[in-house]
Amino acid sequence: MHVGIAPRDFEDWSSTKVYFHGFADLSTMRNKCVRSPKFLLFGHKWQLRLYPGGKTNSPEGYVALSLFTMSNSGIEISYGYSVRDASGEEVVYRELSDTFAAYRGRYTKDFGKRSDLMDALVDGTLVIEVLMKTTSTSKAVTQFIPKNPMKKILSELYNDKESADVVFEVKQRKRNRDMSADTVDFYAHKLILKKCAPTLYEMCGESDGEGITKVSITDVLPDFFGRILLYIYGFENKHLEDGSSMYTKYFIDKCDKYGVVSLKLEAEVCYVKSTEITMENMMENLLYADSKNLALLKEAVMDFIVANKKRILGKVSFDNVPGSTVSDILAAVARGEPDDDDDSSDDEEDESSKYNTMRVGTLRQMLDEKGLDVDGSRETLIATLKEAEKKKDYVMWAGSKIPIDSDSDDDLDPV
Repeated sequence: MHVGIAPRDFEDWSSTKVYFHGFADLSTMRNKCVRSPKFLLFGHKWQLRLYPGGKTNSPEGYVALSLFTMSNSGIEISYGYSVRDASGEEVVYRELSDTFAAYRGRYTKDFGKRSDLMDALVDGTLVIEVLMKTTSTSKAVTQFIPKNPMKKILSELYNDKESADVVFEVKQRKRNRDMSADTVDFYAHKLILKKCAPTLYEMCGESDGEGITKVSITDVLPDFFGRILLYIYGFENKHLEDGSSMYTKYFIDKCDKYGVVSLKLEAEVCYVKSTEITMENMMENLLYADSKNLALLKEAVMDFIVANKKRILGKVSFDNVPGSTVSDILAAVARGEPDDDDDSSDDEEDESSKYNTMRVGTLRQMLDEKGLDVDGSRETLIATLKEAEKKKDYVMWAGSKIPIDSDSDDDLDPV
């Protein structure tokens, strides 16, 4: 005999919680949605889209919700949503079952009354738990899947004399004037250099098809060149962890010269973490950042300038500062100001300017996720993202290319 409502059995379900902060302040215009970050369940990327004012066919006073798959394959699942208040009591629950096609969504027009959801806010945040369970009849047995061996294979090619087609002869530092400068040989492969260190690849010149190409390196110590080459062949560079500013600057300079972008940016992060920006060194760091396209370091200097503007004004000369720095200063100022919630602003204009106050780290991460170049000034990063947005995404579906409009109701099927 049961007293009350028995708890639902979610033993075989996977779940994740999505937090919509400041729910009460979100726009209640119909069809205007707020999108969650992408999350992973059952090997698929998902996104939750909340419509605080409902969709066109939602009952008055109801909030709509859609679950959108961002993957290029379909899946058949049972899914549901649960909202609990601060005391843990379930206020809204929906359980559904459907088949999701690639890049398609399912929306629930009457997810819950806005008044009920307002009462369920936890410190102003609407917490929606997304639950999923596969409806496949096959047993969920975990099978062994071997790791991709490519990284191991690549690392084994490091300094492999037999397969190499180029050898770098790196001169050692003379201990005294009377000694000759010995060289240390590093064997490499042009194809790998072409993809991972394009400038170093260009130094190899055209191959004559006979023997191995020899390249003399005179501006870097063998120890450091070896570490850079190790990184190119897939090894982690643990030598930056000590945080020495001179050490990291050396890596930045050499990686910038040889085109090893990812290691250069890793060294930049270490340099920013280990360097305290002061009145005395801010101009030196600003000019250095501009000369090496170190957008993160430049951002750190900008933050310092904005935070200490009264101390700096009239005491530091900005005559030698590049004109492009103005936009970086404005971005730093804007980050410290409250958001303008004017609903009359044009949505298209907001979309176009959404990158302007983002942190450099965020911009680089977004570019990296899209497989785009993450090196360059702040303006370059933003321009690359905007250019990528202009291009329509396509998916292969039934042998033809179908353009995806993520804002269109055509991609959302009611349930």
